[in-house]
Amino acid sequence: MEQERNATRPPGIRLRCCQDRPVPEAVVEGWKQFLGFPEKAINNFWSILWPALMQPANPNNRQRIESFCGDYGLKDKDVVAALRSCDFLLRQAAALDMDATPFRQDLAVLSEGNEQGAEVILSQYERAKAELRKVIIQESLTDHGNVLVGVDWRVENVTASDRGTKLNTTVVLLTLRYRDANRTERITLQLTPEAISELKLFSDRFSR
Repeated sequence: MEQERNATRPPGIRLRCCQDRPVPEAVVEGWKQFLGFPEKAINNFWSILWPALMQPANPNNRQRIESFCGDYGLKDKDVVAALRSCDFLLRQAAALDMDATPFRQDLAVLSEGNEQGAEVILSQYERAKAELRKVIIQESLTDHGNVLVGVDWRVENVTASDRGTKLNTTVVLLTLRYRDANRTERITLQLTPEAISELKLFSDRFSR
């Protein structure tokens, strides 16, 4: 009986961005929803797709979606389905570092002759791919340890302490922001002029 059901089940759509595996049905349906939006909504879709793609946990995304639905008379569930579909396709393609040409071919398979949606997504594909690959690299590193993600600094002059007076020493307060797989942490270090010189030598060596 199971073999009979499999025999009558239509084959799934296979795309290169999915490494020739069947595309999840929810992605196919979400793309169809996207193609069915009014032309102005399709053309303006990146206004909600970009922030959802780059900052998926940002609570402001919900308000953007609601405003988008109100502007174009769309249902919330349809817009969310379209966002999830585009998000999936873009992340898959970025993970494989796909060029625009094969990705265009994948979208054409999904679009069945409707080119407008693909053209809109492709209009910012290279930019989105570059940003997504930065995230992929960072996450690949944080899977195995801490990664430096930012530096803040301030210069101070130490004139005295309980250990002595007339010190007149310049100190750089250097705060390193680093991230592991779950959160961002900070550590602040005090750098003497000698330590700064050593750090500069290290930087010069690897910036050539």
